Parts: sequence; C-alpha cells; structure tokens
Amino acid sequence: MSIINTLREKMGRLLVVVVGFSILAFVLTDLATNQNLFGGGARIVGEIDGEDITQEEFATMVDNYMRSYGYPTGNQQATQFAREQVWQGLISQTAFSNKLRQLGLEISTNERIDLVQGKNLSPVMQNFFNQSIGTTDPTQIKGFLATLDQYPAEYQVYFTNAEQQAMSNRQVQKFENMLLKTQYVTLAEAQRQYRSQFGFVETDYVYVPFSSVADDQIGQVSDSDIRNYIAEHEEDFKVEESKDVEYVSFPVVPSAQDSAMYRDQMAEIQAAFEDETNNDSIYAISMTEQGIGFTTYDPSALPISVANNLTTLKKGDIIGPELQNGIYTIHKISDIVPSENAFARASQIVFFLQGKTPSEQSTVRETARSVLRRINNGEAFEQLAREYSDGQFSTSGGDLGWIKDTDSKVADIKDEIFGASRTGVIRRLIEKNNKIYIVNVTQTPIKQRFKLAQVIVEMVPSYETSNEVYLQAAEFAANVSNAQEFRDYAANNGYSVFQGSKIDKNANSIGRLTEARQIVTWLYGDASIGDVSDFDLDGEYVVAVYTNETEEGVQSIDEVRAEVTTILKNEKKAEFIKSKLSSLSGTASAIASAYGAEAQLFSKQNIRLEDMSIGTIGLAPEAVGAAYALQNPGDKTAPQVIDGNGVVLIELKSRSEASELGDYTAYENELLQLESTKLQQNIGLAITEKVEVTDERYKYF
Repeated sequence: MSIINTLREKMGRLLVVVVGFSILAFVLTDLATNQNLFGGGARIVGEIDGEDITQEEFATMVDNYMRSYGYPTGNQQATQFAREQVWQGLISQTAFSNKLRQLGLEISTNERIDLVQGKNLSPVMQNFFNQSIGTTDPTQIKGFLATLDQYPAEYQVYFTNAEQQAMSNRQVQKFENMLLKTQYVTLAEAQRQYRSQFGFVETDYVYVPFSSVADDQIGQVSDSDIRNYIAEHEEDFKVEESKDVEYVSFPVVPSAQDSAMYRDQMAEIQAAFEDETNNDSIYAISMTEQGIGFTTYDPSALPISVANNLTTLKKGDIIGPELQNGIYTIHKISDIVPSENAFARASQIVFFLQGKTPSEQSTVRETARSVLRRINNGEAFEQLAREYSDGQFSTSGGDLGWIKDTDSKVADIKDEIFGASRTGVIRRLIEKNNKIYIVNVTQTPIKQRFKLAQVIVEMVPSYETSNEVYLQAAEFAANVSNAQEFRDYAANNGYSVFQGSKIDKNANSIGRLTEARQIVTWLYGDASIGDVSDFDLDGEYVVAVYTNETEEGVQSIDEVRAEVTTILKNEKKAEFIKSKLSSLSGTASAIASAYGAEAQLFSKQNIRLEDMSIGTIGLAPEAVGAAYALQNPGDKTAPQVIDGNGVVLIELKSRSEASELGDYTAYENELLQLESTKLQQNIGLAITEKVEVTDERYKYF
C-alpha cells in the first residue's frame, strides 16, 4: 500500500475536531524560544481568521509533527501529508478555541492530574509514556515526572505537547458530549426504521432506457440551451485554478554494465560463503545492505526461497544469488540446531458451517465428501482448494506454509498435522468448531531451527549511468523553449510525451509521477505558459512544459459542452418517454407491450422503503418513495426519472407490512448511533466553515 494509507492507519479514526487540537499541541515549538506563534516578518504561507502564518513557523510545526508521530523525514509523500494535517489542525484550533472560550468549557486541576498521571490516563499520555519510559505503571510515571527536569530539553517539550494535546482532546470531547446529549429518537421514528427494513411492496415495473430514444426524436440542443443550463447550475460548474503540463521522463535504471558489475559482486559473495575458513556471521553482517545479516530462524519465519526447499537443505548449503524486483539475495545455512517446538507444513480445504441451516450444513458435508473423493482419485489438491475452500488460504491453493505447533491458526487440525508420520492427504474429513477440514500434510514435523547468513543487495544505477541519463535530460531541455518545440523534439528523437491535466495547487502527483511536488511548485511559482524546465525526481529526471491553465470560476461553455449536452438530451428523452408512457393505460405488463420493444418489463420485484435503487436499473430514491406511497393493488406511479439512465413506471401488486414488535429499543439505539456518527462527522465542518482562510502554501512547499 502507499505510505499515505499507512499514515492514515497510524492516525486512527480521530475526528477532525480532535485532530485540530492534537496537531496544534504537537506542533508547538519550545515555548521558551517561540514567543509569537503567528508573528515574524518572514514570508507568509497563509492567513487563518486574520492571523498570519509564516513559512518558517509552519515548517517548524510540520517538523515537530513528523517527529512526534515518528514519520520518516525526507519522504515527500509523508511530508506533504504532515503539512496538510498541520494546516487543517490550525484551522480547527482557531475555530474551536473561539467556540470553547465562549462556552467556558474548562479542565479542572483534578481532571488534568487524572488524565496525565492518574487512573484514567489519556490515550495520548499512554502513548507518550510507552515511548518515553516503556510503561504506563503509575509509580514509574510519577518517578519520571519527578525527574523530568533532568531529561534532555526535547523530552520536556514533548511532555508539554502531549499534556496540551490530552487537555485539548478532553475539552473537545466535553463539547461533543454536550451536543450528543441533545440527540433523541422517538418511538415513531424507531418504528419507521424497523418497518423500512422489514416491510416491502411487491411490484411490476416498466423501464425505458434513454438509449432507446434516438437524438433525432428529441431535437437539437443549442448553445443557448447550454448557456441557460450553466447559468442555472453555476455551483455545479465552478472549478478551482488548475494547470496543465506535458512531460518526458528519463528513468534512471541500472545499465547492462551495472547489472554485470552486480553479478560479479554476488559471485564474489557466493565464493566467500563457499570458503569454509570465513566466519559466515561476521562476513554477512559486513556485506548486507538490508536486514541484520545473520540470525537464527524458525522454519515458519524463513525466507520463502529457503522455506520452500527446507527438507532437502543441509548445513553449508547456499541458496542464490537470486534477483527479484531489483534486489539480489543470497542465503547460506550456517548451522541447524535443535528446537523445543515442532514445525510442519500442510495445506487445507475448509468449509464453514457457521450460520447455515441444518439442510444447508448437510449439503456442505456432502460437498466436502465429494471433494475428498476427487482428491483421493488423483485431482489436484491446490486446484480444488482454490475452487472450494472458504478459508483465507484458498488463493494459495490451501498452502499454510511452515507451521509452529503453538500456532492458533491450526488449532482445530493440530493433532492431525503434528501426529502425521508421513506426507499425504488425511483420508477423512475433520469437523471441529463449525468447520470441516480436508488436510494435506506436505512436510512431516521437524524440531529444528536454522542459523542463516544472508546478504541482501539492492541493484542501483552507478554514478556513470545516472550522469548519462542526466545529460540526456539536460540536452532535451536545452533544445526546446516552448510547447511546440517540446513536442517536435520528442517526436524526432523517439521520446514518449505524457500529459498532466487539471493539476491543482496542492497536488503531489502528476499522472504516473507520484512525487511531483517540485513541478507543482514551479507551475504555481514563476512559470508562465510555454516555459520548459527540468527536474530531478525520485529515480528519474523529468523535463516538463507548462501548456495551459484554468482560472478559478465557472467553466466555459466549450469546457462543459459535451457534459451539459448529454444532460439536456437526457432531459428531453425523459419528457419524450414520460409523455408516451402517460398516454398508455392498463397494467404494467400491458403498458410495456403497448409501448414497444424499447420497454423492459420486470415482474414480482420487491422494494423496501430503505432501498435507494430499483433493481439493477440505477439509483432512484424518489421512485422508491413513490412506489411505497401506492395504497391499493393495481395502483401505478407516474413515470419517474432515473438520473442518467431512463424512466420507470411502477405498479403495486401487494404490500407486506412488518409485524409489530413489543420493544423497539434496538432500532432506537440504531438511529441514535447513526445520528451520533453524523453529528461527530459534521461538527468540525460546521465550525471551521466560519473561519476565513487564505492558503498560499503552494508558493513555498
């Protein structure tokens, strides 16, 4: 996954409002040396509610934030993510500090002590103490705080920041709780929630897609029509400022000479491993670029290339060199030592019985017996596992890999695997804990661990290769001065030109360029349309030409002509279909027949009030509401438009009401939870919308 997803996972599910306070607490620099948070006279990256934020102060906040959360420095994606979090946090802090000050929400002294060092430690403080002293034991916490002034200055700053964050989170939590207490659900609402889930109407409906109406049946869409539509829907066509570029990439990859050099290097390493006079551990530790070089492995933790051949390997054997994804690996079995635990290898096919009726369970058992017979008759276990297994290992053909005898994932079949004296399929079904297993023991148990010396070397381009690519990019850039020359030179010299469109000022990537912030800053800095520049990105050089810009505001008619034309044509087609359907009478079936081959009839379709769509024809909440409003069998709705798709007419066949319950508490709680979640999601947005923000970070970062 990308690093952004990793960062989001680390952030957890904190609310925007909590993050707002948290970030301000964490990013504050040493209070003793930074007297004026928003002061200075340096370059201004933005303004929040009238307060200027300087470039220097903002950069310091971002650095402190990344250090506090342990994010890697020097990584463009991580840094840009941190910048965004800090900025949003400042906006939230400004908005909430005003609101909370008005409300007079405070944290008492006793409450502060309890959150920071008492029985109800704030999660923030728990994290701080675990990182700082490795425990949340109250006695050790008090000892740490008593001697805090003896720790390095940064520890004192981090503690102050963590304490501020804990207080801020608690203050916002109080504010949230105050609003959450205003939420309530009536009995009628709970009943409606229950009925919407379990009541339904049975219907027949006629559906006519827009595609069945030819353009010549509805007339032309004029420019005047398009202009009028844009004027009436201006908000839908407003765009932010954006830029367009074209670029040529010069990837820096190992040359043939580089590859040969690495092959020679790995051959030398292999020869050194083969020399029994060498100390494997010292040599591997000194030569590896990744990993620790030498350690003792359980069979279940061995590198795949070693684990897959474990039963044929012996002390002194060398595996590799192997090259995968630009990384060379070579392993040597330095020793094989006894283990207290047993290890085995097996594959499984598992059938789940949980949640199935007795009849369904009987069917599953018969299927399992049939699969076992097929395996015993010679069919491939791996293929049948992929086809039938319910387990998480089905995609690997049921292979569990090497397993430790204490591994919980094989608790149900442990005895069969570790009791096996030979390899092969166990010739009976194993049923435990609502699961049925077919087990294939692929390696019988062993009690051994493996001392492994390993060297991992990434194959990177040499200086000569990198310099040669740089010269190619520089030559390209030197020979072009505008977009047309750029395209001509690329075509004449066999370079592929890529496009980046609608690039906004906060973009991090452009097309396939994942770390392109340099180019974005250039576009929004001194660049003018037609300018050409070269960039040194991660693993490649790029030459780009600035080709076009879109100003902030309402898009022009030329930019949205195709989109609006389609919308207006569909409106005309909807009126055409509705008019024709309204002129017909009888049942839905009769109307479909009378309309013609373009009409599609769907019979005996159930619709619930909570549904947002009708069958597979599209999102249609209004049509669902109209169908549910029908009272008597035979009643029909007026023709209803399904946006972007067509028109539907619905006939009621019967109603099935949900039987009344004696207690609707579960549905009251369900609605309360929904409302609480919605409130928590919207509260921060509602407050921060009141803050005036000018964001000019793009000029500097």
